[in-house]
Amino acid sequence: MQFNGEATLTRPSALAVSERRALIDHLSEAIGRLAYGLAADGLLNLVPSLLEINSVLRDMTDEISRADPVYSDQIIASTVRLIKTSEALLENRVIVQTIH
Repeated sequence: MQFNGEATLTRPSALAVSERRALIDHLSEAIGRLAYGLAADGLLNLVPSLLEINSVLRDMTDEISRADPVYSDQIIASTVRLIKTSEALLENRVIVQTIH
């Protein structure tokens, strides 16, 4: 999944609880795919941390989606940054492997 900014155009706290919950579910699915991609790419040391973060995110989906707006926005924004960073790591790894 590529984040082109659409998830951050509106503050997540401005969304309805059900929409925020769907966004969190979507982010969790993206983390799961990234963990798989990192593992397949041999970056196994990063996988346990991603899986732990994903587990906590899934366990706390309801709390995050109903939480204080500042808290909710911070968690969702941090998750988006984590996903973007992981995607960049995978993309750079593919480029490096292609060059060699």
